[in-house]
Amino acid sequence: MRFIKNLIAIILCCLTAFFIYIHHAKITKFIMVNFVYKNDNVIQTNNQYKRGYDWNYVKTTTDFTPHKRQDILNIFYTALDDGWNELTFYCPDDYPGCLNDVKEITEEDYTLSNINNFVQTFNSYNTIYVNVNNFGRVHIEIEKLYTESEIKAITKKIDEIYDQIIQDKMTDEEKIKTIHNYIINHTVYDQERAKMVIDRTSTDFKHPSNLALGPLTTGKAICGGYADTMALFLDKMKIKNYKISSDSHIWNLVYLDGKWKHLDLTWDDPVVNTGENMLLYDYYLITYDQLTSKNSAQHTFDETIYIEGK
Repeated sequence: MRFIKNLIAIILCCLTAFFIYIHHAKITKFIMVNFVYKNDNVIQTNNQYKRGYDWNYVKTTTDFTPHKRQDILNIFYTALDDGWNELTFYCPDDYPGCLNDVKEITEEDYTLSNINNFVQTFNSYNTIYVNVNNFGRVHIEIEKLYTESEIKAITKKIDEIYDQIIQDKMTDEEKIKTIHNYIINHTVYDQERAKMVIDRTSTDFKHPSNLALGPLTTGKAICGGYADTMALFLDKMKIKNYKISSDSHIWNLVYLDGKWKHLDLTWDDPVVNTGENMLLYDYYLITYDQLTSKNSAQHTFDETIYIEGK
């Protein structure tokens, strides 16, 4: 009888060892995810700049276990839109291509920079750091484009300008036009900065002309500065909008009276040889057909991403 018991114990030990050997990767991952990293995926509360909009390209989510590439895009968008500084999620076993998709999305700037255009300006990122390990753990750290002190100064300036030039009786279109004119009349295109960007002699995205700091503090800007400033005023007016970009340019897309319109302050503030400060309406709340009819290469955008802009 003792021999049989010992034999059964040996057999059970062997079966257990064999089971562990066969499934050691899953067991190890289970232990790491549920015990070692159990507090990693705590969801933060959103900040005051959250928009909470769902777009055709990306949508907010409460499910941080991705099962396809679109789920990963939605996770990154939600983290940015909510204003989080970090986030951890895990790739499940039933999505074998998950880590490869994360690496593809994060190792080149194209996808994340486009997602950045859908979030509120103060929640946009300067740099995203992504750490991936073999247990399927994806840890994201987000460095914001605007500092708290810059946000405070910009918000104060926008409130001052808004109170000076906007009247309650104005329609939304009249308000947009008034702000469009104010920004252009108080800003000149920063040709020196633009040349540095084109020549790639500077990769400093924090330069004032790239940001709303340009039009609001220095009076100089390139397209990023014009677009960020206009977006902040549109948000203040609670007008739905996002930034839309091509390979070399960025402008605003505005939802007004049930339709999406393109709004490009940069091209409405042209640089002329006479040095005259001009204000145009060539790209003021125009339709997709009007935009494409101008045959401008700088306004050719990815229509699979900026679907509302079509």
